[in-house]
Amino acid sequence: MIAGVDLGGTQIRVSFAHDDGRIVRTVRTRTALVGGPANMVTWVVQQVERHLRRQPLLSIGIGAPGPIDPHQGLLINPPNLPGWHNTPLAAMLGEATGCQTHLENDANLAGLGEYHHGAGKDSRVMAYVTWSTGVGGGLVIDGRLFSGAHGSAGEFGHMILDPNGPICGCGQRGCVEALCSGANIAKRYGESATDLLRAAGEGDSEAQAIVERVAGDMGLALISLANLFDPDLIVIGGGFTRSWSQLQPVMLRVLRSSPFIRPRRRPRVRRARLGDQAGLVGAVEWARTWL
Repeated sequence: MIAGVDLGGTQIRVSFAHDDGRIVRTVRTRTALVGGPANMVTWVVQQVERHLRRQPLLSIGIGAPGPIDPHQGLLINPPNLPGWHNTPLAAMLGEATGCQTHLENDANLAGLGEYHHGAGKDSRVMAYVTWSTGVGGGLVIDGRLFSGAHGSAGEFGHMILDPNGPICGCGQRGCVEALCSGANIAKRYGESATDLLRAAGEGDSEAQAIVERVAGDMGLALISLANLFDPDLIVIGGGFTRSWSQLQPVMLRVLRSSPFIRPRRRPRVRRARLGDQAGLVGAVEWARTWL
């Protein structure tokens, strides 16, 4: 058996699966109830003992919010997990369970999940974009996650679209995240992205102009993705996809406007299919990678 762990600021989920990736059981708890890293490890071990009993656990994949160091299995300073600064989570959980344990960015693993079991099943080179409170993503090539030289590939949200644009939490100006994320939309326009999208759908012309601008900026980001990675498919997940019918036509129009990206090599653009299960499914697939 293998296990996938999805660690978030709100909840912790663990899925147990067969070696072929078929999930047989998922358990969850609230992160606040568990507390810090040591208690989280104890809770996971309890679930292993309770649900696997005498079945051997061969591998664990952990998805966690960045910034992380996947090579060292280290949570560096995740903003939504206070008290988890420089936590060697992979080593802690591996020692407690006695099996190999590997840590990866949660957005990367959501992309891996979509590639194997969601919208990306028929692709070879897939770029995954998560578009929600922040903007992140992952790149999967021939079934394998591409993490880059330092484990930080797929930070699509920090491609710069406007060097004179608003400052981003990363310190740069005019990043995709600074222009398109839910958190930054609320800062710039004084309304939540949800309210703006609702107002635009109801015909509010000012809201429609803002939504058009934001979706257009994301379309420019897709052009950069297409030119940099040449994917055959871009999958977009996250909370913004609830307004897919409003956003997709604008993104596609901008993508198709590029004279350099000819139709023959233009990537398909799809809405993610796994919803909030993508990261957990990806964590299981990450565990499989190391068998």
